[in-house]
Amino acid sequence: MNKVLKKVATGCIIGASALTLLVGCSNTSDDSSKAAKADAPITYEKQDANNLIMNVKKVETVKTQKTKDKVIVTMTIKNNSPMTQDIGSIDFVLKTADKTYTVDPDSIAFGQPIKAGASLDGDVTFVVPDSVEKGTVQYKPAKESLAEWKIDIEE
Repeated sequence: MNKVLKKVATGCIIGASALTLLVGCSNTSDDSSKAAKADAPITYEKQDANNLIMNVKKVETVKTQKTKDKVIVTMTIKNNSPMTQDIGSIDFVLKTADKTYTVDPDSIAFGQPIKAGASLDGDVTFVVPDSVEKGTVQYKPAKESLAEWKIDIEE
């Protein structure tokens, strides 16, 4: 009878250990997949504006003063036309629910011709109140917006 009890006790211990191990592994897997989803980069849709194929590459937010943030939008732009075209940071605006922001004049900006078939990456920087959480980046070289992307402004 002692041998039977020892076998049953050993089986229970092994079963409980295996169950604990499986539950522990599955929770770790769930947590890591949630973290991976949170860290996954946001992708934006490429848009064509007068044969300039452009897209938002990334959006960063940097604290500046107590109530202000700098929103740095890195754009990637390719000239898909047979001739050189001019483009600059000044052609972009950030529109929020109640206000339109122009490029920060104190930040590094780009403004140059892009040869046919060539590409460039450049930053467009806006200074906004830290209460702003969403906006729309617009490529607006004149009165009309030719391309736009909805962005989240995170701290």
